[in-house]
Amino acid sequence: MTPTRRFKVATLVRDKMPDRIQQLGGSVEMHLLDPEDHINYLKLKLKEEAEEVCQADNPKELKEEMADVLEVLYALSKKFGLRWEHIEKERLQKRDNRGGFKKGTFVEFVEVESFDDSHPLIQYCLANPDKYPEILEAKAS
Repeated sequence: MTPTRRFKVATLVRDKMPDRIQQLGGSVEMHLLDPEDHINYLKLKLKEEAEEVCQADNPKELKEEMADVLEVLYALSKKFGLRWEHIEKERLQKRDNRGGFKKGTFVEFVEVESFDDSHPLIQYCLANPDKYPEILEAKAS
């Protein structure tokens, strides 16, 4: 009997990957995800692929990883019944209203001359404390 080696993969893969693995002489233990799990694993895959975009260090790798991100986004949009044209329209509206990322604008801090928690900037930051922690400076006595 020929010894075998078994590798745990435990990840969402592209639809044709099991066939490719078998063509290379491997066997695959797999199942199809239910709709809720499929969405959850697509979101995890998006994080994985986005991290690979961040790690890409040349234009070829960057193009490949960005294509993977787009493929996951297309799959997610289909799962939610979102048409890509509508997503593109939303993107363009946001760019028109808020701008894009062309200039490289980086905000270090936001200061608001108010202690009124109903102020929209304060509300926004307080609703996301991990992302926008409030800097409380010690007052001189």
